[in-house]
Amino acid sequence: MKRILSASLVAPLAMAGSAGLSPRGGPSEYPAHAYAGQLAVAAAAVSADQARKIFGARIDQAGYLVFEVALYPEAGSEATVSLGDFALRLGADGSSMRAAEPDVVAAAVIPDPAFNQPAIPGKVHVSTETTIGYESGGYGRPGGVYTAQGVGVSNYPDPPAAPPNTAAKDRTRDQLEQSLTAKQLPTGRITQPVAGYLYFPKPSGHARKDGFQLSWFGEDGQARMTVPPAR
Repeated sequence: MKRILSASLVAPLAMAGSAGLSPRGGPSEYPAHAYAGQLAVAAAAVSADQARKIFGARIDQAGYLVFEVALYPEAGSEATVSLGDFALRLGADGSSMRAAEPDVVAAAVIPDPAFNQPAIPGKVHVSTETTIGYESGGYGRPGGVYTAQGVGVSNYPDPPAAPPNTAAKDRTRDQLEQSLTAKQLPTGRITQPVAGYLYFPKPSGHARKDGFQLSWFGEDGQARMTVPPAR
């Protein structure tokens, strides 16, 4: 099986699609790569500073790691790619994470205040109610107009006012989501090299000096590799 893809073969194929990134000249141009059947999987870690320059946001502070990933199917072959195919593990505790969708990452970076309201309001509201009616009487009871008063207690406060700059934050979040989506690794059926970013939640107990254990589980097998930390 031929394992080397030349740059002359990759370059014209990479121009076919506009989603994601242009793949590098071949799998060996990434810090880590592995093979699964007729597919080569390659990856590079993206540093926090690099991610901030790319997306204009601190993805790392929201609890996410960014990786540049590329897939190289052999000539004449094809593969199906989905986010669920990838898993990331750090350290020795065995915990692993699946790649996250761009909207989830954007919401973590720029939270929506509407979802941060307390579930149980702390204030109790007391209201009074007056009822006026007419009673016809009977069986020795006098008729006439009567009034009654009652007291109601509720723990549901009035809706809070919208926080300032909500519209601006919504626009910024939408723009970040669009950028994350546009640069994400393309998914679906592929017959040519593709590349793009994947976003992973940081697993617990990670040890960066040991690198990142990235796995791909596909139709034709599994590819496992150790991706060194970004320099």
